Amino acid sequence: MATKGTDAVDAGTAEEASTSAGPVYGHAPLKGTFPMKLDSNGRIALPAALKAAFAGSAVLRPHRTEYLNLYTPLAYDEVVKAYVADQPKGVLSPRTRKRLYMSTTEVTVDRQSRLVVPPELRAQVGLGERIVVAGAIEAIEIWPAEAFVGERATFDEADLFFDAFEGL
Repeated sequence: MATKGTDAVDAGTAEEASTSAGPVYGHAPLKGTFPMKLDSNGRIALPAALKAAFAGSAVLRPHRTEYLNLYTPLAYDEVVKAYVADQPKGVLSPRTRKRLYMSTTEVTVDRQSRLVVPPELRAQVGLGERIVVAGAIEAIEIWPAEAFVGERATFDEADLFFDAFEGL
């Protein structure tokens, strides 16, 4: 069940949520940053703060050559629906439609919340032993640790908000 204001944050709006329905992607927003190690077989154990959303399977998708997104199957389907709805007349080209699914890999999440990142995806984004797992609301981002240092150093609107925030 969503808490007051959670749905509004998830939707990216400033208005308060008035409904008790959970987020459309089916789980609490994923948040936090966790430095971790990838074992030699490409296996990671999801941090306790992030594992509740993942039971049985997950969808991995590379974000170019920077990092991997890990979605629940429901969350990935909702992301695709949102993308389709944003297109003129709600129609995708056949090539785009295929690429949305050709670029994903379904992985098994075991009872200990572990999953194996396939070698080709590790190579595509440069994952080594040191990684960072970061909650990104409807997905988890899996970064090479060195690349995440640069990402974390960027300055954005959220930083500006907290610079001026004086509390409640």
